Formats: sequence, structure tokens, C-alpha cells
Amino acid sequence: MATLLAADIGGTKSELAIFEFAAQNPAPLIQKRYKNQDFPDLSSIIRSFLSDVDALPLYGSIGVAGIVSGRKARFTNLSWQVSCRDLEQKFGFKKVILSNDLTALCSGISLLLPDDLIELQMGESGQNEVKGVIAPGTGLGQGFMIETGGRFFAWGSEGGHVDFGPVNEEQVALLSWMQKKKQPVSYEMLIAGPGIVHLYSFCRDYYAIAESLEIVEQMSKYKDRTPVIVGGATHNPICPLCKKTLDLFLSILGSEAGNLALKLYARGGIYVGGGIIPRLVDKVSFSGFMKSFLNKGQMSDVMKTIPVYLVLNRNTALLGAARIGHQILPDW
Repeated sequence: MATLLAADIGGTKSELAIFEFAAQNPAPLIQKRYKNQDFPDLSSIIRSFLSDVDALPLYGSIGVAGIVSGRKARFTNLSWQVSCRDLEQKFGFKKVILSNDLTALCSGISLLLPDDLIELQMGESGQNEVKGVIAPGTGLGQGFMIETGGRFFAWGSEGGHVDFGPVNEEQVALLSWMQKKKQPVSYEMLIAGPGIVHLYSFCRDYYAIAESLEIVEQMSKYKDRTPVIVGGATHNPICPLCKKTLDLFLSILGSEAGNLALKLYARGGIYVGGGIIPRLVDKVSFSGFMKSFLNKGQMSDVMKTIPVYLVLNRNTALLGAARIGHQILPDW
């Protein structure tokens, strides 16, 4: 039985799985997660995985959080680089293909089941319409997918790195505050995981909200302070500063999701994925997100026609990587 190694290699963690294919529906035979900080490069993660599962897959389809150029890629938030030829030689793969992790995520969208999604707005979706994806995690991924006639085309982008555009007085102040730290200021600096820490410090300074001693103590123990802030906003007792931070995060995210919807005219829907969103579902209100999403002036009525979904399935990019392998690799 020929098998495929599919992988979703993010900025913080990596998901790897072995797949076989039944028709067009990939299902993992075995899957494991690894923390990138524990490894010097991608090859070391793959070597550890293949040893752990005692498998020799024939092919590889790998989504990476970085810029893919032909058969090579470099990561955006890691110092790693990867080459298909290098992986083929090291592990005996017949063929390896690389894709951007958002391309993989977009590829997996149509494989999702109803329980994998939460509908924020029904809209007026039609068949064969463009689907847009925005995914805050370690970075801010953006991409799109079109599916027709049993075939699909998915593409990730570096749209998270475009210039941040403030829409109100609070956000104008935020831009000015951020420009003193780094220029230019992108959306990824504010509405990806590390950006939540920036928003926390801004809200503390701008609104003069006292910090919770418990939250400060927790943050001092961890290099990544984002989970502490998210926890402070979602667990009782609620930290007012953490809650204000997440309100601002969702407002900016909703605005940029709306920007993406307009640029793509994404009548197939906007899908909000990434690692942060599942942590917030049922714990915070997304009304601020939707208010910003719809606030597009003369296009506000158009925005009401675009379906909006939250993606709960954390394996969507992994499934998408497997789907890409099924469509592209020649010998399946």
C-alpha cells in the first residue's frame, strides 16, 4: 500500500501524519504533533516522526509557514529552509511537494464537516464561488480557494504583511504607538499571536487600565505570553485589561477579514481559521468582529451577503496538504 506523509509545519508547532487515499477523501492512519523549538530543522522533525511511527511513506506533501519558490521554501518566523530534493535524498521519498501552509489550509476547507464550523453569518453563498481564508496563529495567513467540476485551486499569500489601516480614533492611536516600536506596521504585528502582546501593552497605556498582579506573575513565567492573556480574558475571574485586548484584537481581525472579502469578492464565504480562534469559541462574543466586518460604508449591504465561518478543526491544513498530494502527485 503506497502511503503519503502529509505535514502542516507552522511557526510554533508541526503536525505530521501518514495517509492513504480512498477516492478524494484523505484520512490519517497515524498522526503526531511536535514543538518546533525542540528541533534544529524540519528534517529532524520528519526523522523523529518516521522513527516514532515506524513508517516509510512513498511521497511527501508538506505545507510550510513561509515563502515557497519552486521546490524550495524558507520560513517566515523561523530560520529554517527546506528543499524537496534534500528531503527526497534523506528519506527516500519518490517525490516531495511543498506548499504554503495557507495554500494547504485553503485546500482543506471543502473537506470540513458541519461540526467543524461555526456560522457567524449565513449570507447568500452560491456554487463555484471564491472562498477566502484568514488565519491568525503565530503569523497571519490569508488565501483563497475556488472549486469547480471536482477540481480545486487553492493559494496562500503573504497578505498578513500588508500595512495596517486604522479605522477609528483608538486604532489611529494604536498605529502611532506601534510606529514608535517598529515600522512599517503590518496587520500580522497586531492580530497574530505575538500581536496580542502588543495590543495588551497598548490597551494598558492608552486606557490606563491597571494590570492584574496574577496575570503579570503568570506572564513572567512564560516566554509566550499570548496564552496567558487569552486565558485572562476567557476564564473567571475575567481580567478587564485582557478582555479589552481581545475585544480590540477581534475588532481589527473583523475589519481585515472584511477587507479580504471585498478584494476577493468572496461570495463562497470567509473562513476564519488558525490556532487562536478555537480557543475563543464559546468564551467570547464575536459581535465586535462582525460589526467591523460589516462596516464598509457603501459596501456594507454587500458584506451582508457574504457567509462567515469560524474553523474549529485544527487539522484543516493537514487534510489540505494531503489533498494537494492526492491531486498533484503523479502516481496516486
